[in-house]
Amino acid sequence: MMHRDDMLSGMGRFRTIIRRTIRGAASIMKASENAPVPAQFHAAMTIEEAWHNHPQAPSVFHEYHLPACDGCAVRFEETLEEAASAYGLDLSAFLTALNTLNP
Repeated sequence: MMHRDDMLSGMGRFRTIIRRTIRGAASIMKASENAPVPAQFHAAMTIEEAWHNHPQAPSVFHEYHLPACDGCAVRFEETLEEAASAYGLDLSAFLTALNTLNP
């Protein structure tokens, strides 16, 4: 049979575990609230901005046969609109593909 002191000690440990769990969950929620949200992709965005805007953006560039954009010398200043024009891409479809990436 458990003594009263043992039971209270066990309940104290249980409360400590619950408090730590709640604090941990709260800190995770706070971190996710402060996580940067990718910007909406738009025609005037540079290739560099788009490439780094979302972790899956490079895969969309690859789908549109632009896999080497991360190594291109003009990526810092060329806009998505200019790239679409230069490579004969449907800008609207390209932007839609980028903007449908999961946040």
